[in-house]
Amino acid sequence: MAQPKPSLLAVFAHPDDEALLAGGVLAQHAAAGAATAVVTATWAADTYRAAELADALAILGAGKPRMLGYADARVPESAPGRTRLCEAPLNEVVGQIVGHIRELRPDIVITHDQFGQLTGHLDHLHTHRVTQLAVHAAGLPHLYPEAGEPWTPSALYLATHPQSGVSDLGPLLARVGKTVRSLPDDQVTASVNVGPVAATKWRAILAHRSQVEGRRALPALLSGLTEDARHRILATEWYTRLDTGPVPGPVRDSLTPNVPEPAALWGTIGRLGDLFTGLDTARGLALEQQWTLQVLKLTEEVGESAQAVIGALGANPRKERRTWSDVQEEVADTAITSLVTLHRMLGDQASSFLTDMLARKSANFLPPAGTREGR
Repeated sequence: MAQPKPSLLAVFAHPDDEALLAGGVLAQHAAAGAATAVVTATWAADTYRAAELADALAILGAGKPRMLGYADARVPESAPGRTRLCEAPLNEVVGQIVGHIRELRPDIVITHDQFGQLTGHLDHLHTHRVTQLAVHAAGLPHLYPEAGEPWTPSALYLATHPQSGVSDLGPLLARVGKTVRSLPDDQVTASVNVGPVAATKWRAILAHRSQVEGRRALPALLSGLTEDARHRILATEWYTRLDTGPVPGPVRDSLTPNVPEPAALWGTIGRLGDLFTGLDTARGLALEQQWTLQVLKLTEEVGESAQAVIGALGANPRKERRTWSDVQEEVADTAITSLVTLHRMLGDQASSFLTDMLARKSANFLPPAGTREGR
């Protein structure tokens, strides 16, 4: 049985950022019954872009606009008489976002990455900073007590692009004099195939009509592409995860790198799984095809473990002689492939799913805690 998708709150700088950067994930989660919402930092609620945002959110299933109403750094008429976002009091902006987090109590918050998402827009950079502060402040009862009961999301995801994932976008933005700011591939922790909802994502982008009719805006540039070229750009979304909860494990008396905590294990497994998913997606494989190939890879690893055992026992003189250390390495490789397979199927829910399965499996064989075997 598939695990329920976590609730999402996206915090972005401008109307259209939500559709361009996280439209696929928002649509997927909403379609699966998860609560989704979007906070937009700039533009006033009585402007034409607010109306476009409302249409886009309705298409994505992300509720009604939640607009902070600050002025765009480059467009003063976006919020007449209001302060530019980047010049507003920090405490004020963070407090408003904290209020939305505590009201909605999302499992996950999404925002811009630390480079300002591709073009480095000043509002993108500032929204990244204030959202990161708000996510941590929302869980502290002594901060912003008027904003509601404390709440700490499980993770903060930064919408980003890896260096290997901007091949189509780079030339597109270069046409209008924009430079792509991307992240090294090894710092990207999630590659999400949103191909099945790419059409919904594109309809949400088109709802931002003023941007489609413009010349330099990304929606306008995308509208000039062929359907296939546009699908390649829209069908994958990338994110970097930042954990927000308590650090697992006991307090230590020193800073110790490379401690094999469970969270670190699943972080590495997740990066491997997302890497393979990204490669398969680039090859045009549907999710079910990817999962089938991954399970076949798992059976291959099991076969290699069996071959190693035969070699260690010397049971077949025609087989290469192996050691039990070889067997242990093959078994470990099989276990790693199993975890990667699970992550590719369940994403961030893989760890909790495995924990649940372990509890159910152990209940069939182990006595309840506090009892003695054989009684």
